[in-house]
Amino acid sequence: MSEPYYGLKNLFTITPKRFNSKQMNPSAAIITCILFCFSLAYSSANSIDTIDFKVQSEGYNLDVQLLKKSSKSRVPAIIFLVGSGGESSHKTNYKDFTEFFLEETFLENGFAIVYFDKRGVGESEGLWYETTFEQRALDVTNVGLAIRDFDFINKDKIYLVGHSQGGWIAQIALSNHPEIFAGAVSMAGATFGVRKQLVNDYMSKYICKKGNSEAKALRKATKKVKRDLYFVNKFGKKGNWKQLKVIQDFEPRRYIFNIEKPFFLMLAENDELVNPQWCLDEIPVIFPSGKPSHIQIYIAPSETHSFKKAHKCYDRDWKNVPYSVESQKVLYNWIVEKSK
Repeated sequence: MSEPYYGLKNLFTITPKRFNSKQMNPSAAIITCILFCFSLAYSSANSIDTIDFKVQSEGYNLDVQLLKKSSKSRVPAIIFLVGSGGESSHKTNYKDFTEFFLEETFLENGFAIVYFDKRGVGESEGLWYETTFEQRALDVTNVGLAIRDFDFINKDKIYLVGHSQGGWIAQIALSNHPEIFAGAVSMAGATFGVRKQLVNDYMSKYICKKGNSEAKALRKATKKVKRDLYFVNKFGKKGNWKQLKVIQDFEPRRYIFNIEKPFFLMLAENDELVNPQWCLDEIPVIFPSGKPSHIQIYIAPSETHSFKKAHKCYDRDWKNVPYSVESQKVLYNWIVEKSK
């Protein structure tokens, strides 16, 4: 069992290649970056410049937004990856999250922040529920390639930050394309697969809402997942059911094993969806000879899946619970240190 890491020491306050999902190697150009809106001015050093553009991936146009402060030098960039579902977007349910964890810190200190809606969400083309995790990783790879074309982006310092399901996507993209991404942070992204994560979710509900013991909750959750997958495989035609049918067999082990660049696994002690101990238990399975030094693990004390401080079975209004300043600092300091 890997030891949890509860803190960080010494923290500090090309012609692009193109890729497709069938062969994640250089191929004929598939990205068309269509710049259609430059907003407001480089006149003030404190102004935020917004660039909206499209990136093509497997024939689908993805809606991308890049934010940056005016700068005379090349700047590092962070691409954010949202979690599961057809409503997940930096414009909606992730708006407060990204403002707190990315814009208040990185944007204000010289980083470019890049958001994009996944296939079938917002103005991005495609169907999110028919998209595999590998295809989502392809999409972020093509976004990464596109922003390298901007002369103000430091091509050697493009980082990924993914939350929840987005953490899995960050793991895949960093594993497959270390030549594009300098590093990645998986925030509440599991080191185990989809089926086990479903069991994790149901188990927590049985404990919190039914008062079951851990052993009983695990048995019930395991049976529940088997029943769900039976119906998903028979009747999953669209929406969440179809998405689950598509991703049900995903396991991240081989991707994590192949990561070569700095990778930061941020977990939360009271996470009901991604059990941090289960994640730690996977580490010696993935790395029998020991975890490599370029992979670091942090467990946020007394925090939940969204990195808010609350007990594990908290069921009140989440709007009254602030995001963790401690985790905000940990995330910021890790990337800043790696980007030096």
